[in-house]
Amino acid sequence: MLVHSDDQGRSCGRNAQVRLRKRPDARKKPLGNAEGLPGLPASNSICAGFSLLELLASIAVMLVVAGGVISSLSYSEKTYARTEQQSDMYENVRAVAELMAQEVGQAGLVSLPGTPTLSAAVSPGTTAQTIPVSSTTSMFVGENLVVDTAASSESVQLTAVTTNSISAIFTLAHASGAVIHVLGVAPGGIVPPGTTDGSTSNSEPGVSVLNLFGDLNSDGSLVYVRYTCDTTNTPGTLTRSVTTITPGNNTISTAQTLLSTLIQNPGGTPCFQFEPNITPSPVNGVSYTLVPNVGLTISVQSVRPDPMTGQYLTMTKSFLDLSPRNILAGYEQANWGDASRLQIDPPNASLY
Repeated sequence: MLVHSDDQGRSCGRNAQVRLRKRPDARKKPLGNAEGLPGLPASNSICAGFSLLELLASIAVMLVVAGGVISSLSYSEKTYARTEQQSDMYENVRAVAELMAQEVGQAGLVSLPGTPTLSAAVSPGTTAQTIPVSSTTSMFVGENLVVDTAASSESVQLTAVTTNSISAIFTLAHASGAVIHVLGVAPGGIVPPGTTDGSTSNSEPGVSVLNLFGDLNSDGSLVYVRYTCDTTNTPGTLTRSVTTITPGNNTISTAQTLLSTLIQNPGGTPCFQFEPNITPSPVNGVSYTLVPNVGLTISVQSVRPDPMTGQYLTMTKSFLDLSPRNILAGYEQANWGDASRLQIDPPNASLY
């Protein structure tokens, strides 16, 4: 219950008189204010309260301030959510681009895991001989191997491969335990568009494919990788399959989804772009076709609508300089007229 200010004053005055009467020296000092000070009137400020109008005004001010604080917090939260979505989109695209750049750079590299050796001595001859070896992993028919070292080394081309033996024409003698190496590059490591099971570059909406193979992980194992960019539906997908190249395995592995938020690129730009194929001058009567550069353009949308606009955020990133360095080295070597380090494509590559 609110008390009128005059009542408060009278109440305060009565209380002051009561306090004065209780003081032993109250009659010795002249009555003054509530504190016993002469010449000053009694104060009601100690006992006075807020009026209804003052209380309503203060509540209104508090509501305005609280509304501003809540609005500011809500805006900050939405801004943070938008920034987080943009960051996630960028990180996902960048991860895909980095993976693709690493594999494109390694494409065409041909190597062997460990250091396989001959398991029996070899005598020179003019016909193919079948020789047991410690391992035939990543070997394939038509591959050029370097057998032995120093003056005893020679390059042989495989005519047959089993799980524990190879066949080739050996023109030099080699002792059991002679090491086997493989050096070189397959110019078709980025499978050129227009060839059998070649890469494709289709305007969007559509399906574009990047096929490549080689020792992509630098572990001596040959793998065949296929990237498929599909924007026929919205959102589209970017998938990747990895198949270990082994004799007799002609089935490509199941693809895994890398991105499931693709949208069409502006202007229908293909997801994969390839510079015109290069065909160097024939080397020893053999022509080679290679891809000198790969481009990647990806457009994605956010997983959730933007909390500020209610629309999906979009982002387009282009990577136009994915260079297959091993293939370019093979190109330069072919132009020099040296085919000793050029490898043919594994037979499986045209069957995937």
